[in-house]
Amino acid sequence: MLFAFHPLSAQQNDPASTVKKLFTLLDNPKSPVNKENQCFKEVDGLDILKLNKPYIKEYLNNLKNTGLFSPAYLAEKEKYYQQMEKDIKKEGYASGRDADEYTLSQDPPETKEIMEALQKSKPVISGNTATVPLSFKNRYKLIYKLVKVNNNWLINDIDASYPK
Repeated sequence: MLFAFHPLSAQQNDPASTVKKLFTLLDNPKSPVNKENQCFKEVDGLDILKLNKPYIKEYLNNLKNTGLFSPAYLAEKEKYYQQMEKDIKKEGYASGRDADEYTLSQDPPETKEIMEALQKSKPVISGNTATVPLSFKNRYKLIYKLVKVNNNWLINDIDASYPK
C-alpha cells in the first residue's frame, strides 16, 4: 500500500509542480503574490519615488509563506528593495521593472499558454538542483531554476533566453 502513495507524493513534489503552483497563484488576482505594486508608495511612470517599507516586509513574508521560493531568492528580493531605497535617496527615484517579474516579458504569455508549456516541459534534475524550461512559440524560453530544501523544490532563480 505504501508504494501506491509514493508516486503521488513524488509527483506533487517535483520541480514542475512548484512552477505550476506559482502560476496558479499568479492567476488569482487576490493572491498576495500579485500585490507587489503595494510596495511602492509613490510612482511616476516606471520611476519609483517612494517605497512602502512596512508593506515590503509583509510582501516578502507573503512570498516566503507560499513555500515556493528559496531563501536565496527571497534574500535577492530584499536586496532589490534595499537598492531601490538607496537609489531613491541618491537620485530621487528608482527605476521600476519594465517586464513581468515571473515571465521576464513585457508581453507575458497567458496562463493557459504557460500551463501548456509546463505540460510539454521536461525538468532536468541534478541532485538538489533542477531546471524547468518553458518554451513559447518563436518568442523565448523561460528557465526556472530550483533547489531542493527540506525535500521541497523551491524557485531559486528565473532566467530567459531569446531567439537570435
